[in-house]
Amino acid sequence: MRILVDRHQADLFYALQLLFETQLGGTVFTPVGHEWFDEGYWQFGHEHLGRALADQFLGLDAKYAECGCATNKHYQTRDPAHPERLIRCVTLEQFRAMSDWTHIVATVQDNQEGFHRLAGEVGAKYVYQVGNTRQEVNWSLDPLALVSSEIPIVGRGVLMHQPFDHDTVFRYRDPDEAQGVISSFVNLMPRLAEWPIAAGLLAQLPFPSRIYGIDGPDGNLHPVDAIAEAMAQSAFALHLKPTGDGFGHVIHNWAAVGRPLVGRASYYRGQMAERFWQDGVTSIDIDAPDAAERIIAVWNDKPRYRAMCEAIRAEFDQIDWAAEASAIRGLLL
Repeated sequence: MRILVDRHQADLFYALQLLFETQLGGTVFTPVGHEWFDEGYWQFGHEHLGRALADQFLGLDAKYAECGCATNKHYQTRDPAHPERLIRCVTLEQFRAMSDWTHIVATVQDNQEGFHRLAGEVGAKYVYQVGNTRQEVNWSLDPLALVSSEIPIVGRGVLMHQPFDHDTVFRYRDPDEAQGVISSFVNLMPRLAEWPIAAGLLAQLPFPSRIYGIDGPDGNLHPVDAIAEAMAQSAFALHLKPTGDGFGHVIHNWAAVGRPLVGRASYYRGQMAERFWQDGVTSIDIDAPDAAERIIAVWNDKPRYRAMCEAIRAEFDQIDWAAEASAIRGLLL
């Protein structure tokens, strides 16, 4: 199996490497070089941003090294989030020089038509991974859809939780490891309209906060091992995200590590991570007027705190990874 997958988010791309390489035994490549954009295959953000995202994700610069292969020449790089995993990259010319492409996988809606056309040109199966909330799907292209969001499946598709290292890096961590800190990994948190609400809540708590992620005052942690450690040391997970998630790696990471959520359950109604928002069991909903007092009370009641940590991991463990893997195999192979 030889698979081409577009790349725009590190954890999603890693999840598809785990799926196609670790579980299905294939080899994953991703586009690099502006020819993909110029010839209309890779079109992420073109309508509103022109070439900006092509420059960001396709630019062939010093971080890419030639593989040195006698055949099947390509470039190689690594992502700081998952530095242990090699990323194989192909220019359009290199892609066309290879044979036996089995799957062409788009993960953003702007790449649907181009990747469908590409699959037809090389006789591969066209796959569309739907991982964002409200992501558009062109069912007329008849994709093999791997759906990790709330969109209904009206063609050929299966529901999937995006795989990650939930029994190793993001394994359940004993509540005794938690320190008196509440942490967030929502990107751009200080820019969100909800930030004044979050800041007001944090000001009422007797322990410090850590705001990680893009534009977060505490920086963007790499690799994911560092994120897992910071989560384990946190007492609570501040996860205030107005759009909710399609899948949501951060919220699933929190659930796997076993730390109670603090945020708004209403943002996740009808979405894949709704199951983690059980007020007083796995989470504390800040729409309640006494949210700060409840957070403090739970932290001071160690048996109750432990029960919440165990409950959110138990909810995570209800995911039937084996059944999903079997359904995905049946769809793709």
